[in-house]
This record gives sequence, C-alpha cells and structure tokens, in this order.
Amino acid sequence: MKKLLKSATLFLLPAIVFPVALSACATVEPEMDRISIDTPIAENCYPIASLVKVTVPAVVKRGFSVVSIENPPEYYTDPETGKTITIQNPPIETKTPFSRIVTPEKHYYTTPKGELVNNICELNKYNPVQ
Repeated sequence: MKKLLKSATLFLLPAIVFPVALSACATVEPEMDRISIDTPIAENCYPIASLVKVTVPAVVKRGFSVVSIENPPEYYTDPETGKTITIQNPPIETKTPFSRIVTPEKHYYTTPKGELVNNICELNKYNPVQ
C-alpha cells in the first residue's frame, strides 16, 4: 500500500505543480497609441454596362519561308563520243507561307468621356446592390 501511495504521489505531483507554475507567468502588453484616420473610403469602380470596350488588334507578321535543298548534278555519258556531260540541276525550293503574332490582342475599357478605367465592379446578380 505504501508503495502504491508513493508511486501515485510521484505521478500526481507534476500534474499539480506544472499548471501552478504556468499560472504564475503573465504577459503584459504595452499599450499602443491607436491612430485613426477619418477619411471616407471612396468607391472607384464602374459598372461594366456603363463602359466602352476598346479592342486593340493583334500585330501579326506575315511572310514566306523559303527552304532550299541542294540538288546534286547529273552525269550523262554520250554513247557516240564517250564523253561525260555534267548537267547542273537547280536547287529544289519550297515556299511556305507563315504568320506569327508579334503583339497579342488587347482589351481595355473607357468611360463615355474617354477616360481609361482600371477598376471595374460587377453587381452580384443574386444580391444586387440598390
């Protein structure tokens, strides 16, 4: 019994002492001055229905790509004279059209007065703002 009481005391002692030791610590936060700014928040967004959409078309470079393959010469032997004649063939060329986008298409919105708009707001169709 004494052994059981001794082991129970050893087990419960840290469980009692540890919370008491932690409760002795307290942190004190210094008070900070609160800065308040009394400026109204202005909404600078425009509904998309009131704006004019301006599209700048893409810049596309067009041209032809010419590929030239060297054509080896042909040799012809004349049966009467026995001379070898070299026939130089022109190179084989293929001409393929290409188009490459240099600058992609851009969209931006302006007000009816012509001012550029960066902030566009949309009304939520399920909860419209009155």
